[in-house]
Amino acid sequence: MKEKLLNNQKNNPENIHASSPQFSCSPDITFCHRSHLLPLLLLFILLLVSYSNSFQGVWIFDDNHNIIENHFIHLKSLDWESIRGTFFGTAGNFSRPLSYLSFGLNYYFGQLNVFGYHLVNFVIHCISALFLYLFIFQILHSPILKGQYSNRAGSIALLSATLWAISPIQVTAVTVIVQRMAAMAGMFFIMAMFFYVKARTVNGKGKSIIFFTFCILSGLLAIASKENAVMLPFVLYLLDIFLIQGLSNVSIKRHFLIICIPASIILIFAFVLSNPLNLLSSAAYESREFTLMERLLTQPRVLLFYLSLMIYPVADRFTLIYDLPISTTLFSPLSTLPAIMFWATWIGIGIYLSRKRPLIAFCLLFFIINHIIESSFIALEMLFEHRNYIPSMMLFFLASLGIMAFIQDFSKKLLPAALAIILLCFLIAAQGHTVFQRNSYFENALFLWSDNTEKTPSVSRVHTNLGLEYQNIGLYQEASNSYQTAIKVNRYPRRDAKAVPLTNLANHYLNTGKPKDAKNLYSQAIDIDPSYLPAKQGMAAALLVTGAIEKAKLLIEQTIASGRANLIFFELYSFVLCKKGDYANAVKQARHALLNTKDIPLLANKVLGEAYTRLHQYEHAQKYWLLYAKDHPNELEPLFALAYLSFIRNDEETARRVAQKILFLKGNKSWNELSQYENQDKMANSINLIVFSENPEKVLFIVKQIIKKEIEED
Repeated sequence: MKEKLLNNQKNNPENIHASSPQFSCSPDITFCHRSHLLPLLLLFILLLVSYSNSFQGVWIFDDNHNIIENHFIHLKSLDWESIRGTFFGTAGNFSRPLSYLSFGLNYYFGQLNVFGYHLVNFVIHCISALFLYLFIFQILHSPILKGQYSNRAGSIALLSATLWAISPIQVTAVTVIVQRMAAMAGMFFIMAMFFYVKARTVNGKGKSIIFFTFCILSGLLAIASKENAVMLPFVLYLLDIFLIQGLSNVSIKRHFLIICIPASIILIFAFVLSNPLNLLSSAAYESREFTLMERLLTQPRVLLFYLSLMIYPVADRFTLIYDLPISTTLFSPLSTLPAIMFWATWIGIGIYLSRKRPLIAFCLLFFIINHIIESSFIALEMLFEHRNYIPSMMLFFLASLGIMAFIQDFSKKLLPAALAIILLCFLIAAQGHTVFQRNSYFENALFLWSDNTEKTPSVSRVHTNLGLEYQNIGLYQEASNSYQTAIKVNRYPRRDAKAVPLTNLANHYLNTGKPKDAKNLYSQAIDIDPSYLPAKQGMAAALLVTGAIEKAKLLIEQTIASGRANLIFFELYSFVLCKKGDYANAVKQARHALLNTKDIPLLANKVLGEAYTRLHQYEHAQKYWLLYAKDHPNELEPLFALAYLSFIRNDEETARRVAQKILFLKGNKSWNELSQYENQDKMANSINLIVFSENPEKVLFIVKQIIKKEIEED
């Protein structure tokens, strides 16, 4: 076998360099699979080090809506009905089933522990890099290239995979958990490309069928991960006529007919998995801050910005949400027309080189084709880094071709070649450091949004998100300031998004004793977005606090009748019934909410505790107040209720425990301040209503007597 390989090398001068003993560990050796292991292992170690601080990255941005609050993916068992339920995205529509299933499996094995989610994302990224390496290595041995690159195919493939995988522009696709959708689509996309090349170049019909099967399966899985993978058939068509068959009129016509069949299947599959008509409708643009024409004018500048991030990947240039002015005409801003001309030239060069330099042409056109879905006429947001996960693959391939050509030109001159290699290693290390640095922001959402507000202070959403983080750690005044800034800036990705900071600020006013100011803001939020339920919840609570029970009841009933109400409205309705003295129906509504909710109930346990107290069913009342106290250990209201109930039931043990907890929470406050628990400075996304109706001063008298008795006994 060895003699046969050596003879083959003699007959193929291009491989003499690769077969030399001194290059025994080089990935350029075509006949030794083990020679690829060490370089790929080094790539894995490089990625592991660069992403080592990403595994504890917190939930961020769209993670909440798609994973934390998405009950469809909260798998409790692996039966078919549960698994099938994950296929329906967030709103009950069949959407990105494979991505949501993967989140469901993560939840099944680790609930909401972020480590497991990040581990899967990292593995996906590593597999993508591996198959990018395999695809490039395979395509560089294509007969159409006539051996131009085969003697250094492994080096080019390794450099391409390394530069792509370690680029800071991939961070959001890997570290932001929900962007697994983009990464998983990219993984199956490049797998399909590799299997297609193998199917078209392998000897034997049986092997070819197997690889074609893997290709189609990978393509379907890519689209089941995210719809932008629908461009795969067109990429494979371009790949075939450029780099496998060669560009000719015959190959164009013949392969166009061949590609139509799988393309039709995949397009139909993509249509089933999503509802693109919603994204193309005029209503989709009505909610945006830009028109269709403005989006088309702006996207060339967006693509140019993406390209600049790849060429000049400095940490200070990266953030999560960017602020790029919208192009309103060809000359506003002035960079609009030059950007359009740049990409027209890019496409023109790609077409011009399609016969002379098909590999370069393919790389240029690959970037454009894979941006068509998310960077053209569909009413998506303007700019997100993760959209480059697939398109950037061939750009780093193209860059690697140029770098390796430069090094080869100076290979006979030791000093320039050594300097080039040192500079290349420095570049890779610098990119790895930038990745590590970027990942450090995702370890703390407050740091991330603080950094984002510094870099894009004129975007309302970043101030809103910063306010939420302040709110989560108890810095309520800072949160309020951030919401006010968001409202003042008044720039949102959708026109109805302004309802969010208005509602959050109104919640703060409501929970700090300013219900009239809160009602004004809730009213503005509802006018902006009549379907925004948190604003209606807050308005109902504000009406209840100000004594407008009938108005609150009407608002809640109308919302429930619309069919869009969540279970919080049933809890609010039970509260209204309780306040009106209809305790039996209050119990009925509250129990309905408890039976159907998967979250910690907002009011249901309190309403049940209060209603059963007024129905003189004290044991049931104590049960539900204890449940509420367990979920809210630092709130005084349930403790006051339990102190009152334990006094009525002569439950001295519970009375002592509750009295001790109240005394602990009292701290340095006066007893009078403690009795004003309904005016606690508390701020939350949801509302805070006082249900317990007994006089707090009366309960405090009971508590003092219990404490006095315990002291006397000691």
